[in-house]
Amino acid sequence: MAKSLLFLAALCLATVANSQCMNPTPRPEIRSLSSEDRGRFLRALNQLRSNGELARLSRLHVDNADNIHGHPVFLAFHRVFVNDFATALNKIDPGVPVPYWDWSLDASNPISSELFTNDYLGGNGMGDQGCVQSGPFANWQMSVDSPHCLSRKFNQGDSIAPFWPPEALLSMQKTCSQYGALSSGIENGCHGAVHLGISGDMSTMFAPNDPFFFLHHGMVDKLWYDWQLMEPNTRFQQYDNSNYKDAQVSGDDNVPGYPGMRVKDALDPRSGLCYVYVDSGSRAATKRLMQEIDRQAAGKNAGGPMSSLAGGPTQLASSPPMSSSPAGPLSSMRPQNTDIAAAALASGNGSPSAESASQLNDITTQVSRLSGNDDSRASASAALHNQQINFLQNTLLNSMAGGRTLDIANAFHGRRHRFLRRLVNAVVPRGYTDDKTLGSSDILTGLVGGLLGKDGLVGHLLQGLGHVVEVLPQGLGETLKAVGSIAEGVTNDVFDILKLPKVDMSKVPEAERRIPYVAALPNWWYEHNNLNATYAAQLHAQVHDMIDGYNSIPGYVSPAVVHYVAKKYGKAQ
Repeated sequence: MAKSLLFLAALCLATVANSQCMNPTPRPEIRSLSSEDRGRFLRALNQLRSNGELARLSRLHVDNADNIHGHPVFLAFHRVFVNDFATALNKIDPGVPVPYWDWSLDASNPISSELFTNDYLGGNGMGDQGCVQSGPFANWQMSVDSPHCLSRKFNQGDSIAPFWPPEALLSMQKTCSQYGALSSGIENGCHGAVHLGISGDMSTMFAPNDPFFFLHHGMVDKLWYDWQLMEPNTRFQQYDNSNYKDAQVSGDDNVPGYPGMRVKDALDPRSGLCYVYVDSGSRAATKRLMQEIDRQAAGKNAGGPMSSLAGGPTQLASSPPMSSSPAGPLSSMRPQNTDIAAAALASGNGSPSAESASQLNDITTQVSRLSGNDDSRASASAALHNQQINFLQNTLLNSMAGGRTLDIANAFHGRRHRFLRRLVNAVVPRGYTDDKTLGSSDILTGLVGGLLGKDGLVGHLLQGLGHVVEVLPQGLGETLKAVGSIAEGVTNDVFDILKLPKVDMSKVPEAERRIPYVAALPNWWYEHNNLNATYAAQLHAQVHDMIDGYNSIPGYVSPAVVHYVAKKYGKAQ
């Protein structure tokens, strides 16, 4: 009995030591707060400015700006930073809720959000300086970066340009396989639209002057947190430099501005930082729609390869088993180069599909355009990325599966460009001899490494653009256009998940039923934040392609549109 008690005591101590937090604090969406709790939060914010803590946070952000933007630590720093803000609020009012703003619900028409009313955070600024003169922060005077009024200057005058819709956010989370890909996608994509939508102080490095900053970055942190929850056994420990130009990074790196705080201490908020997020319903509603689209796509693609919208693009690891065809003599190969012939031998000694050869020709054409001006480079890099992904899928998932064969050598024959040679070298190890045959797994590994590896073809083709790991699914717009209509029952499910009054969508003007395009951000924003305007333009184009696809589906209603029309028409109907 005594031994059992000692064992249980030791187990409890180990649990406490490992988790460091037995009761994580929930962080809700701000609109789910009671009026009493919202009032507590707003009063604490006013005291945070009065006692100088808000100025401290703004100064810390300014002083570390070059180290925290355009680098892998972007998400990790802001997780620690928002938690610093939460700690400061709780010193003022212990137990005060620290909410986030799910701006994806307001993506279709941000200015209609409750958050821009006097009951929440107030609206646009007034006058030449954009001074905020309404709401709980009216007439605030700030000291960082210099004495001035709290400023807001909405980017469309009295309105705000649309944000990334929930479909794009979920697609990004489902597509990204590495931390750096997600971080770069958020930073170069959805993150800036909110900052510049509100603008004023929010478009500067002293953006933390405006409480909107912390609610916005709470949502950014939740995007990371939700992505981690998708694969909790690995992603709460994952930290890498994918899609960034930084040298190798480590969880032991210090978080800028917080001496003694390591990145790995911030990777799992459920433990050391001791909080979790409560979903607003937007993510669950989007998943419901994606499941319906997946169901329809599965029926149309029965027996063939497909990608899952709810589950992300098909991963190579789960592709059909590769079959090795009997090797033929090298002399039977048309290409004379031994290494290229060996690659063809390894892939099955067949003949290339016309589609694969055509795609490779397109890749070569796009490469020649990468030396042009910024506009042509952006267009070429986006087209090139789509083409190389298509080529990879066609080669690996179709031509080499099910006993069919592909002669990679024929597609490469006659091309002496360095980027093609790089791929061949990745496929065929040095020191190849006639009696050594590569299996299908070897050819698969070589192709994936040659295309998507750290020093692979994609990185070389993009010439430093940084887009190595996929952030958004390719060709999704065309896939969506093939989907049938969305039944009214599915749309009603979305209303129910969001806990909103149902609206007869047939009575809503068509323009309000559609997902609007996201505005492009100015180049100065990317330069100011150490970002890549070309990479951002590529993401922007992909989001628009995605929006076109969803808008083409009869009966499809985005959760952001549901949220908007329910507020506008729900009571009237």
